[in-house]
Amino acid sequence: MKDDIISSLLETAELKVLQFDIHRLRAMNYRKRTFRQFYMMTYVKKGSAKLKVRDQVYDIDPGTVIFIPTFLEHDQYKDSDEETEFLWWHFTYKIHNLIDVLPLLQIPYIYPLRNYEKFEAVFDEFMRTTSKGGHLPSIILHKAKSLELLYLLLDNAVGHAEPSDSGRPADSFLSILLKIVTQPGASLTLKDIADELHMNPTYVSNHFKEMFGKSPIMLHREIKIAKAKALLETREMNITEISRMLGFNDIQTFTRLFKKYTGISPGQYKSLFDL
Repeated sequence: MKDDIISSLLETAELKVLQFDIHRLRAMNYRKRTFRQFYMMTYVKKGSAKLKVRDQVYDIDPGTVIFIPTFLEHDQYKDSDEETEFLWWHFTYKIHNLIDVLPLLQIPYIYPLRNYEKFEAVFDEFMRTTSKGGHLPSIILHKAKSLELLYLLLDNAVGHAEPSDSGRPADSFLSILLKIVTQPGASLTLKDIADELHMNPTYVSNHFKEMFGKSPIMLHREIKIAKAKALLETREMNITEISRMLGFNDIQTFTRLFKKYTGISPGQYKSLFDL
């Protein structure tokens, strides 16, 4: 059940690669480093390095993947002068740019990459897609290769995760998250959600926020706005149709909430994308 829900959530997430490169270093000394806006995944092709997380020091050998989530303070350094080759990228993997889905997978900080030859070949193809600039087929290939890289990395990571549900949201809360994500037009109240879970509304709101960073009602509103922006950008529906599709009783309520989150009205936002 849990894996089915997580799979459905992963299907709705979008991968955004922010930076990527290959570095060959003989010296490295990053202390108390923290990434706040993105994840970092690094594959060590040759050489060695060290990773320290809290009081644990990990030896990083060739064929190892380093996974650094957001807000994790860590040290990454070398204690030898041999050259180490790193293939790395910074990325996000979120639903509507609001909900981070990777914590649901419990990825370890380091793990060996089984099919490393395949990964190295795909990373090389991924790097080459940038050499053709804005050539349209290359843009599509770039996205395809980035997803293939993520698949190869996660396919290995899941196999090395601890066999424990500790820290993972319960099925009931994951089901509520999936409903919020996939049904932006639904009419949801905190009472409805609490009644479905047979729990106290205050507890549900606080626990949901603890797990996913936002209360269920706040998240549902933000997803409505994210969906509205996407629909307005396509110019395929008018504002009245979008308002109705997203479950608003009237355009005035939709406009007021949209302006609260974006600073402009739906009509002004739509005009930004008019030809």
